Amino acid sequence: MSTAYPDVVDLASGQIVEPLSPAVRAAFDKALDSDRTSAYAPAYGDPDLRTAVADHYAVRTGTPVDPEHITVTAGARHGLLVALSTVAHGGEVLVPRPHWSHYPAVVRRAGARPVPVDGGAGTGWRVGPAELEAARTERTRALLLNSPVNPTGAVYDESRVRALREWAGAHGICLITDDIYWAYGDAVDRGVRASAHEIVVGGASKVYALAGLRVGWVWGAPELSAALRDAVEYTTGPVCGTSQLAAAAALRETHAVAARVGGLAARREAAVRIMTGIPLLEPVAPAGGIYLCLDATEALSRQPHGARDDVALCRVLAERAGVRLRAGSTFGMPGHLRLCVAEEADTLAEAARRLSGFLTTFN
Repeated sequence: MSTAYPDVVDLASGQIVEPLSPAVRAAFDKALDSDRTSAYAPAYGDPDLRTAVADHYAVRTGTPVDPEHITVTAGARHGLLVALSTVAHGGEVLVPRPHWSHYPAVVRRAGARPVPVDGGAGTGWRVGPAELEAARTERTRALLLNSPVNPTGAVYDESRVRALREWAGAHGICLITDDIYWAYGDAVDRGVRASAHEIVVGGASKVYALAGLRVGWVWGAPELSAALRDAVEYTTGPVCGTSQLAAAAALRETHAVAARVGGLAARREAAVRIMTGIPLLEPVAPAGGIYLCLDATEALSRQPHGARDDVALCRVLAERAGVRLRAGSTFGMPGHLRLCVAEEADTLAEAARRLSGFLTTFN
């Protein structure tokens, strides 16, 4: 590696790493003390976790939720695969772009065809019914919605979610909500619900800072439950029971979520401030989420060390500046770079110092 730094500041990963809370540790200890620690967990989720998830959505929506409508999956990614294979197999799925890098591949693995629908800077990197209608065909089966959006941090407010729901319902299209970042950005609590044409996918990774446990869930209507649970049965089977009990404890720690949300909001603001002023890079201020995108148009116009696209630029910045970022083109946002803001301010400041030092020579 040709870098002036002995290490690399890695801002490419999208995870929040924290010590386990006493309550989560206690749940682990209790589970490990059980004589059934090594046994299969209940097929579709431990009752304690399914109840915790149902209670979570009941509080957010103001409507009772039956735990029997919750199916536990091996992370939210698996939950998306389960939901998509249930309602969209053989059809098309509208995927607002920019989007998480994995969405197209997950849609294809579910036996469907991803159809990107562009939401540009002029609409706050979001789509509306008009854009969706232009992309709809007779084979459209689902719309995959994520808010706050990975990578832009765009937030779909209540009125926009209502418009998308009405549009999807009018055409018999299933609205699949990726709810993984729900708390990070003016969450519209009543904006999620399960019905014959709506599925909510969530998980413990982001808001609950338990990425390594691989615990997710799908909230679906009763008429979809059998198919959703078949998809779990014939892919992963039961999720680790110990992880489920720890996740249930985390879901009940609402004070910890509030503290985490406040901390991430402060880190987002700090990241924008710290990254502003770096030569040839321009922050795209996020409304929520745990990421920040940098417009690299000016940097690419200088072609530093031959970098003509964002993928090459990421490689050059890792090798020459000692900072690892993600290429925006992998998210359907070419010419941009993505970084995770869930780092200490000192780490972000060091990354900015390195980037500035390197890019100044090309300014």
